Amino acid sequence: MSDASERPACGGFTRWSRLACYLTIQLAVGLLLVGAGVIFAGSMVIHAQQDRSDFLQVFFPVGDQYNEENSQRSASFENPESRLEFPMPRGLVDRVRIDPSNGAILTLLRGIEVKRLFGTETYETKDLLEYSTPIQMIGGFEASPGGLLVRSTGNDPAFELDLRRSPLLSQAVNFLVVNTILSFLLFVFLDKSWRRGVLAAMARLHFVLVPLAVALGISLLFYPGFMSHDSLHALRSAREGVTESEWPPMVSYVWRAVDLVSANPAAMHFSQVFLLLFSIYFIVLSFTRRAVGAGVFMVLYLGIPVILGTVGVIWKDVLMAGFFLAGFAVVVVMSRLGHGSGFIPLFALAICLIYVAVCSRHNAITAAVPILFYLSLVACSRLKPRGAWFGYGVLFLCSALTGGLFLAKTVLDKYSLPGLEKMRDHTSTFIGTVRVFDIAGASLCTGANLFGEMAPEWSVVDIGKLYDPRHTNLSRGLWDRVGSDRRIDRTWLNVAAQHPLCFLHHKLQLSKYLVGANEGDQFLITHPSIDENEYGYVLPASSLRDAVVTYVVEASQVVLLRPWFIYMLAIGALFYMCRVRALTVGSLTLFLSGGFYFGGLVVFGNAADARLLFYTTTALSIFVFIAVMKFIERLR
Repeated sequence: MSDASERPACGGFTRWSRLACYLTIQLAVGLLLVGAGVIFAGSMVIHAQQDRSDFLQVFFPVGDQYNEENSQRSASFENPESRLEFPMPRGLVDRVRIDPSNGAILTLLRGIEVKRLFGTETYETKDLLEYSTPIQMIGGFEASPGGLLVRSTGNDPAFELDLRRSPLLSQAVNFLVVNTILSFLLFVFLDKSWRRGVLAAMARLHFVLVPLAVALGISLLFYPGFMSHDSLHALRSAREGVTESEWPPMVSYVWRAVDLVSANPAAMHFSQVFLLLFSIYFIVLSFTRRAVGAGVFMVLYLGIPVILGTVGVIWKDVLMAGFFLAGFAVVVVMSRLGHGSGFIPLFALAICLIYVAVCSRHNAITAAVPILFYLSLVACSRLKPRGAWFGYGVLFLCSALTGGLFLAKTVLDKYSLPGLEKMRDHTSTFIGTVRVFDIAGASLCTGANLFGEMAPEWSVVDIGKLYDPRHTNLSRGLWDRVGSDRRIDRTWLNVAAQHPLCFLHHKLQLSKYLVGANEGDQFLITHPSIDENEYGYVLPASSLRDAVVTYVVEASQVVLLRPWFIYMLAIGALFYMCRVRALTVGSLTLFLSGGFYFGGLVVFGNAADARLLFYTTTALSIFVFIAVMKFIERLR
């Protein structure tokens, strides 16, 4: 009989004893967290703008009084707009005094963030208006589209901001979540029997835990996520309302939903990365039946520079790929489902996921066609039809789904949610951009100005200076000159009919940049920064993140890591899978979906940065790995 001193701290006891042990641990952890909350000194971030250079000062209360010794003062405003961060004293701070200036100045407060240990409270215009009280020399507050206008009428203006809006509830929830997680982990560590059970559960749930851990790592590495102009446009539309469809509105609607959980952009970044990695891990696991193989692929996949550089940014390419692969994964599950219940809910789920993906990019419908065909094939197979009627049924259902989703996307691009107000539709602008650039590329190929009457004064040299196939923004001068000309459609058709080879040559040059087969560096493999914004989002200093960005840039020069090499491997893998009769409908669907998206981007694309083929690179990388695993399996 073992000695009691060797017994685990909470092991070998009854169920009630274990409960008492757990509650004791939770109480102890709770006390430690409360102590940490008292010790932790939060900060206040004020986004302000003044009509002339001055300073801003924040006073923290000592009892019921404010004094100079317990205040923080900013430097003079060097720029019209500033992000000012003030460290807060330890302990509970329920109100502050803010001196917006030192004299009669108009100050615009765009927002205030109060960062605490268990959460961040954001005070926007309506909150500032409600919880601010003038103390002295304040002529009034006025809500404006840009923020809260504070009118100072004399020297030493001041107002008080109440910080007790509703932080206690949100902080209490965060406190309970952190307390419960830490207490449970400590309890499992101390209790031997529970530890065995948790390890067994983790083994069963590895398809969730592995991508979750990797996604958390990616999110922490790039925190809060790189944000370009596209990212910030989606964020503004999510919070201020969608008014036009030049950028796909669906991205903003998804971000709006994520904002309900957390307004931190890191939440959106984590959500799209986790959806992507979870879908990839599940797909690889489904086709290879090897958890280790799925984990190995995850490492290899993130080692591709154009992949790692893209997942670090809050871009719609990652979101679209995540939803497409999630929809494909659901169809794979449906294909292996018996005749039990659950087929119809899965069918509806697959349609919803694919629809969100289609709406995430204007040219995404091409990638959806093979997946919708696969879905139609799986659905019709349950009816067990015979002969030609089976093929007709699959084609009809696929056509109906494709047309229906595209029509629904068109409606979403024209009417904003939830009020269904008509928006500015930029579909014609998108198509017009493609046609202008096609004509420019054909002009450079033929050595003649093919714009005709739209720009007769241009020489080929002028067109060459204005046109850069890599990105729309680099050819803005060309678009501004002829983009709104209604003759562009007729001119485009004439050029296509008279110079088809030059059209193809232009598309070839575009494709070379897309796949990284161009001379020199790959174009735009990442956006390692956060563009200037009114929300005050900035990147914290991180030497590890900088090292990863350096790897992305330098490794992108390696031929074996460029997209075109992966695509060549995918074509070889397709022939191999056909030769050994290992090609399944599911794996072929994955290959065709990536290929169709590539074709659609070449035909309808108006830019050639390497990240645009993110979905194709992802889908074909999975296909290549599946083929490699089949090859290894045959060797055994």
